[in-house]
This record gives sequence, structure tokens and C-alpha cells, in this order.
Amino acid sequence: MVHQEQALTSFQAGKNCCQAVVEAYCEEMGISEEEAHLLGASYGGGNYQGLCGALAGTYIVANALEGILDESDPAKCQADKAGNRIVAMTQAFEQTCGSLYCGKLIDNRPCLEYVRRALDILEEHLAE
Repeated sequence: MVHQEQALTSFQAGKNCCQAVVEAYCEEMGISEEEAHLLGASYGGGNYQGLCGALAGTYIVANALEGILDESDPAKCQADKAGNRIVAMTQAFEQTCGSLYCGKLIDNRPCLEYVRRALDILEEHLAE
């Protein structure tokens, strides 16, 4: 629940959806809030292949904690443990939210709700 509170506070303070998710896990990732802010800066608002930025944030966290964090594309799905986790989280997010894509989601609920749901899914999958 601490991660969710951190992410929601960051989002409400003006960070994008991806930044909010990544910043909530910066301590576990071994990076500063500023580094987390930079990692997520280009991925919010559907800027990652149209995907929800909060979902892209879960990819970055999974890669940092369990896989390879490619500096040129920190959300990239690799063929490793993190990649398997990303596939599972993507399926769970689509099932829970009805779509993966920002353009389709934004008309249904506030972005804050997708940040919350992405964190629920991330926490559930990291606990496995």
C-alpha cells in the first residue's frame, strides 16, 4: 500500500502516470527520485506505442528489479524473468481495465484509477 500512496501522491503533484509508478519503486530499484523521474518522463500519456503510461511504468520496474534495464528503452520486454512478468502483467491489466491503450482508457476512467490498478497488478506479480 505504501507504493500506491507514493505513486498517487506523485501523480497528483503533476508527474505523469509512468513517472508516478516508477518513482514509487525508486528505493527498491536503487535509484533516486530524479533518476526515476527521468526514466518515466517519455512514457506517460500513451507515448510508449500507445500503451497506458502506468502500465509502461510497471514494465520499467519489472525490468529494473528482475531483468535487464536497457537505458535506451527501459520498458522493453526481454526474454527473461522480467519479460515473463511483463507478459503476465499486460494480460492482467487488459483484463482488469478493458484495454492496454491510453486513447481507449482515458475516456472511461480518470488516469489516477489506472495508476492505482497498475500498481495493484505490479504488487501482485512481484509477490509471486
